[in-house]
Parts: sequence; C-alpha cells; structure tokens
Amino acid sequence: MTTEHREVSLDESPENNAAVASPRKRRGAALLLALFSMVVLLLLSQGAVIASMHEFRAGRNTLVEQRAFAVAEFGLNREIANWPRSRNLPPPTGLAFGGIDSASVFVSQGDTARVKVTRLNDNTFWVVSTGRASIGNAALESERMTHMLVRIAYPSITPGAAIVTAGDIRVRGAAYVDGRNTNPAGWTQCAQIPGRDTFAIAYAPGVTVQIQKANNVVNGTNPDPAAADSNTYVRYGTESWNSLVANADLKIAGGTYQPFPVGTANSCNYNVATNWGEPFRTAGHIVGCKDYFPIIYADGNLHMNGNGRGQGVLLVNGDLRINGTLDWFGLIIVRDDIDAGNGTAKVLGSIMARNAVLDSDDNMITGTADIFWSKCAVESALRGSAILTRTRERSWVQMK
Repeated sequence: MTTEHREVSLDESPENNAAVASPRKRRGAALLLALFSMVVLLLLSQGAVIASMHEFRAGRNTLVEQRAFAVAEFGLNREIANWPRSRNLPPPTGLAFGGIDSASVFVSQGDTARVKVTRLNDNTFWVVSTGRASIGNAALESERMTHMLVRIAYPSITPGAAIVTAGDIRVRGAAYVDGRNTNPAGWTQCAQIPGRDTFAIAYAPGVTVQIQKANNVVNGTNPDPAAADSNTYVRYGTESWNSLVANADLKIAGGTYQPFPVGTANSCNYNVATNWGEPFRTAGHIVGCKDYFPIIYADGNLHMNGNGRGQGVLLVNGDLRINGTLDWFGLIIVRDDIDAGNGTAKVLGSIMARNAVLDSDDNMITGTADIFWSKCAVESALRGSAILTRTRERSWVQMK
C-alpha cells in the first residue's frame, strides 16, 4: 500500500496566515486613535476659543459699564461745580419746590450724561445723573445712574434795622433812613419772601445817636444789646465772617471803585472785578447779570464813587465811603465806619457797621443818601451768594 507524502508549505499554515495578517489590523487601530485624538483636540480648542470669547465679552461689557458709570459721575460733578446760583432763589426766579430742571447734558469721549435736578425744599436739592456709554450699539450700550443730595449753605443774618451799628451814628442833611420793608422794583421772587417792618436804626446802648431832623428817620431807633455784641458782625448761624471771605466771588484791595454790571441779555462776565451784579429790572438793564449776587470782599478802606450799581453781600475790612450816585441792593457789613456823604446813594437792604475803631467822624449819613430796609434784598443776596454742600448722611448713592 503506497502512502503519499504531501509537503505542506509554511505559508499555507493557518497560524502563519493569522500572524501575517495581524500587523495590518494594528495599522487600522492607529488611524482610529489619531482621528479620536484630533476630535478631542478640536473640541478642546473650540472650548478654549469659546471661553476666550466669553472672557473678552465680559471684560468689554465691564469696561462699557465702567464708562457709563464714569460719565454719570462726570455729569454729576460738573453740574455741582457749575451750579447756577439763581436756583437758590425762591420761585419764580429760582427753581420751584418740587420742580425739576433736566436741561443739563454733558458729553465726554462720546458718552453722555443727562442730569436732573429736583428741589425738595427751601434749601435741599436732589441731583440725579444718568450716564450712557456706547449709545446706538444695542449689544454694548450700558446705563448707570448716580445721585447726590445737596443743600445750600448761606449765612443766617437777620438785621434788626436798616442800619445796625455798635458805635455812634449821625444822620444829617437830606439823608433818609426807613425801617419799613421795601421790595426792589421788578424782583419777582419777593412774593415768596414775606417782609416785615423793623427799626430804621439799631444801636448799641450807651452810644451817641444824632438825628438832625425828625423826617430823616422813619420807624424810629432802637437801643439793641445785639448791636453791641461783636458776634453779631462776625457770626451768622453756620457761617462766619471768615467763611464768607473764604468763599467770596470777588476779592479786591482797598481803594476807589465804580461798580457796574458787565454782560449781555444771556450772559454775565464774572471775570470783571467791578461787575457786582444787576439790581435793576427796568428797560436797558443787563439781563444776564440779574441773578448774579456775588460776595465782594474789600481788604481795606473802600471808596465807592461815580455812577455805579450792584447787588449781593459786600464785606469791607475797613471804612466804607460812598459818594456820587450808587445803587446797592443787598447786605453791607463794614468792620469800621460808614460815611455816606455827597451824592445820591441808595441802599435797599441793610448796613451793619461793627466799628472796631471809632473816630470823630464815624458813621455819618449825610447828603441825599437813602437807606431802605428790604427783607427781600437781604434774603436774595444771602441765598444768591450761598455755597453748595453735601448733606451729612449718605449724600451720594449709585442707583443702578
């Protein structure tokens, strides 16, 4: 029986065939692993891009919000720094109680602040500033609002007469001193300032009062201990002589001056040292200066001469000499003496002479000087020259 022997090739062995095919299978797994890695890296990079975009947008939005806040603060500070003192006056000249003034708009680097001022009571105002940044860009536009409560700080002075003096006083010639309340012609705010009559002259007990003729004085004289008190002339409620001097709108050296308003129908030139406001309301007056009630401080003897006029608070650190034609509406406080001599001087308001130094010619009212007590003129001068201060408790708040 013949047996056939068949040689089997190693290449035809199943084991060898499997061994040969295995490397090809490993190459396919590497491709899948590479694709998977690429997808993971792509997702990670997309996540990083999205996170960066969110961070960028958040930072950009924060910057725009900060710009809105900054411009709101800018508007608030500008409004207070440029506060029109005419607001301080009683209505209708000043802002009415509960009235709103929203005319102020300030622009900084393209961003805008709109400021609204509301008068809460006689002395307190509510100032709200709304700042807007990136206006017109709906995706970026931001709005922030701040507010501040402010009050006007003005001296509390209630003169006891048309003339208050601590020293001797002489009224001679055609001079006229009237203690009856007189409102300046055309001053509309006087309707909101109740007037009262007072004495023509209040003087320190024991001093000499000489009145040449009975018709020189209307409403009589009064020996008043307050006139003898030095504090009457230097302390005025929360304010004082020093604080008024520190806040004076005009500080001038002693000498001769002829005050006269300088401006137009719409503006007033505050840089002119002899512009002391416009007391007249008649045709031809300087309309732009009618609400300008400056504090004028004269450091030395003051001589007012010629044809002049003004209004406000006049502080004289020395003697006051008045000659020529002068119209003054408001308050005059003099450290030493007053000499209203030749000319036609007219004062509506009150004169206070501290008289730290007396001489033989102190406080002489002669010529055709006319002095009328006016509550409205004094109060308007005090309010119109008042400074703005923050309220003590929580004056500033960010509303949104």
